[in-house]
Amino acid sequence: MVQRMRPYYSDEKYRITKRTVAILPCFDMMKQSQIILEDGTDISTPLRPYQLLQLSCRQYNSSIEERIFIAKRVAGVKGKVPVVIEPTSGLVFFPTKSPKREDCEWYAWSHVREIATVEGNPNGIIVTTDGRRIQTNATAYVLKNQIKATGELVARFQQLNMSPVLES
Repeated sequence: MVQRMRPYYSDEKYRITKRTVAILPCFDMMKQSQIILEDGTDISTPLRPYQLLQLSCRQYNSSIEERIFIAKRVAGVKGKVPVVIEPTSGLVFFPTKSPKREDCEWYAWSHVREIATVEGNPNGIIVTTDGRRIQTNATAYVLKNQIKATGELVARFQQLNMSPVLES
């Protein structure tokens, strides 16, 4: 699959959508994040991953802090809390590390097909629903736990069927 990179323009507001597969940190003076879309396009932005998530939560009239608080309250998630950006459309991302760490990667729960490993490499590989393989900065064990916790959170949201408790 050929990756296409398109630049982020300051007047362009990037909104995390169902097409967003991953938000990865970049350590470059000009760009802070790389956003991977399901069609193989990569977008580079000057915003850090946490800032992109914050912006997207705001676009849905919430904040990332509120979303993390709700996730903790609704599903009892403690560390590395997944973020439900918009529950009705299934925009749910999970972090590989503490969300405020600069090297934290974020993955869309709906795009993960499986976790793979390569012998000799402790970090897991996320295999997306379209077959793309993304090397992560977390072990397969951590990734599997994050996927499980995110699935439980999503199930809890569905169980509550968007009751007022979930409204921000």
